[in-house]
Amino acid sequence: MRLTILTLTALVAFAANSFISRWALLDASTGPISFSLLRLCSGALLLWVLVASRANVWRPVLKPISAIALFVYATSFSVAYVSLDAGLGALVLFGGVQLTMFLLALLWREEIDLFRILGAMISFLGLCLLLLPNGTLDLNFYSLTLMLLAAIGWGLYTFIGHSSSDPLLETAQNFVWATPLAVLMYVIMPDELDAKGAILAMFSGAVTSGIGYAVWYAVLPRFQSTTAAILQLSVPLIAALLGYLFLAEVLTWRLGFAAGLVFLGTIVALRQRRR
Repeated sequence: MRLTILTLTALVAFAANSFISRWALLDASTGPISFSLLRLCSGALLLWVLVASRANVWRPVLKPISAIALFVYATSFSVAYVSLDAGLGALVLFGGVQLTMFLLALLWREEIDLFRILGAMISFLGLCLLLLPNGTLDLNFYSLTLMLLAAIGWGLYTFIGHSSSDPLLETAQNFVWATPLAVLMYVIMPDELDAKGAILAMFSGAVTSGIGYAVWYAVLPRFQSTTAAILQLSVPLIAALLGYLFLAEVLTWRLGFAAGLVFLGTIVALRQRRR
């Protein structure tokens, strides 16, 4: 039960990040670079305080690839989100995460049974049903490339977290080491930040990113990496529910049917684990 609650907490945090980013960035009053910088700074500060309050104080955990992957994900996601259709962007992001994590699992010779492959296909079909636009796709290849880069960054970040031994400390150091990269990016490409965007960036960084990612790193060792990839396919559905609750967005039959497919795919993928 504890594992289930923590996993749901992390997935809801991911969905909240998507919701907050849409709220902060889509009216163009806040730029993606400054939003990403403040998000990483806020997460680094809160997590450092939490680590410093423990009995075992800060000690170096050298995983620079994790910090780079976190920076690549956070920055590329924010920049791509401004000019990319939200549904198509989410589809590229989570499809790319699946592909990245399955390929990494193959490279590390992790056992991937038929149930997980079938479950991933069913769940991704549900996302396609939910997120693909009805009309003609307006393909912005620059933004699509950035979102795919964000997917690779997050997939790598998640895969490395599968071996986490101290989730809070490692997440804190990932944020701390990623922050100077975000500062450098802001120096090169400065943009605007209004009060609403600053508040949302700080909340996203400290709570739904900082604490959410630490919780995710805590549960990852309990799952195979491909199973963790499939679980994340529920995030767009949770984000759609948050849009219904807080932005008065409409619930449709497509959302219900897509939720059923994602749920079915997750059950199929977890079948071998339960056995």
